[in-house]
Amino acid sequence: MPKPGKVHLLLHAHLPFVREPSYDRFLEENWFFEAMAETYLPIIQMLNRLEEKGVPGTLNFSVSSALLAMLTDRSLLDKFSRHLHKQLELLEREKVRLQNDSEKMEVVNFYYRRQIALINTWEHDCGCEIIPSLKRLEQIGKINLLTCVGTHPFLPAYQGDVEAIHLQLKITVRAFEDAFGKKPRGLWLPECGYFEGLDAILAEYGFKYFFLETHGVLLAKPAPKYGVFAPIKTPAGLYCFGREQSSSMEVWSRKTGYPGHPEYREFFKDIAHEREDEYLGDYFLAAGTHIETGLKYYRITGSEDKKIYRPWNALRLVEDHARLFVANREETVSNLLPNMDGNKISILCPYDAELFGHWWFEGPLFIEKMFERAASSNVVEMASLEDSVPSLNVTGTVADAEVHAPIFSSWGEGGFGEVWMNDAVAFQYPLFFRMRGMMNDLKKRGSKTTKRFLAQMARELVLFQASDWAFMIHNNSAADYARARLNGHYENVRALYAEAVKAKPNLQLLKTLEQKNNLFPWIGECL
Repeated sequence: MPKPGKVHLLLHAHLPFVREPSYDRFLEENWFFEAMAETYLPIIQMLNRLEEKGVPGTLNFSVSSALLAMLTDRSLLDKFSRHLHKQLELLEREKVRLQNDSEKMEVVNFYYRRQIALINTWEHDCGCEIIPSLKRLEQIGKINLLTCVGTHPFLPAYQGDVEAIHLQLKITVRAFEDAFGKKPRGLWLPECGYFEGLDAILAEYGFKYFFLETHGVLLAKPAPKYGVFAPIKTPAGLYCFGREQSSSMEVWSRKTGYPGHPEYREFFKDIAHEREDEYLGDYFLAAGTHIETGLKYYRITGSEDKKIYRPWNALRLVEDHARLFVANREETVSNLLPNMDGNKISILCPYDAELFGHWWFEGPLFIEKMFERAASSNVVEMASLEDSVPSLNVTGTVADAEVHAPIFSSWGEGGFGEVWMNDAVAFQYPLFFRMRGMMNDLKKRGSKTTKRFLAQMARELVLFQASDWAFMIHNNSAADYARARLNGHYENVRALYAEAVKAKPNLQLLKTLEQKNNLFPWIGECL
């Protein structure tokens, strides 16, 4: 019997592009390794378990173009293989060090078994690649693959340069098609950033649906009849989903969200900050800075005097939270049904993928238990977003007949772009337009050599546009690195331009940057 409520769990996987081939070990590459070991691989393991158990339901998974470039970069993948084994070596040292500490030894043994399983999944099940596993999971209906705009630019900041937005969207479609053999239909807008008329630009590239923060939909004109509980049709004919707030708060809230429960693992107590340099070895040190190992022995417990993590207690607790999450969605659906005019209800639950596993260690198991609980529900099901898009599925949720124009909005602090457009980051936008000016001037010259320079300048330009840098500066998190990346990409474009306009340009800098920032090898075709 069809269920009246569709819960659309949507995970957005994105990382800023970091690749340093001239270093065996580079601090910021660890962001990629952490996400792989703590989020992406555990999610694949979790979906494989659901498949084996015959549990129905589909996870919606958005992968940015920048992340796709890293997921298909052989150098980074080989480094990740080494990373897993270096973690295993450290665990073996920990087993010796803590052999007389029975409480911590339970945690060490838990991590050791988990690490062996991760290595087996990566090397044998995945063949040291994630993309084929994602394609297989989509073929069997366990995952619905979507994408995100290019290098994750905050699009409202670039609405004065529509050509730059088109470049990012060309990259988006090409990168997804190269990875998965099909054109993308669903799109996560970076930071949920939207401005009036953006839907018409997205329609040019074949997109069918996208997502906004709650107020972007609720304040649409005219106001949507069913709020965020059914997709709205935009002036360009796309369908737009708005985030449902109560489900969001249950996971995101610092005060009341599930991940903050005292029994769960404490994120901020890695052994990298507790062990001697000599013990950690060179691998977990970079330029005198300790690199997170992923080994954490404490649970949250709400004080500086942390208690030892108890894996089995945490894993039992996650079942309770998954049951509660589904029960709350069931209650929402039951309360709404009398006012839905016979329409099914769609509930969009969007989150950054890295929350599950990296920040909230127990997160992937929470998803697994949520799917299991929903399977036995008579009210809700874990559904593909495409089940609720009328243009893609004749049985999909029917939005009201009116066309609605969403408003300028974003998610994050303030909800209207303050994180990515403020005094602290204002310096980057004049630099961007100077870069665009240099590229436009070089285009007019049109020689074979200038085309190669232009292609690399375009790579530097789109890397410069990543919204991650403004976010880091605004939050004062790795802010110096973010400023260095912005200034570095600008200087690269300036130096490339200065060389390209010479009668006999020196190609050394061009070759160096082509090797380092090598994403989107076909980008010249997009210019």
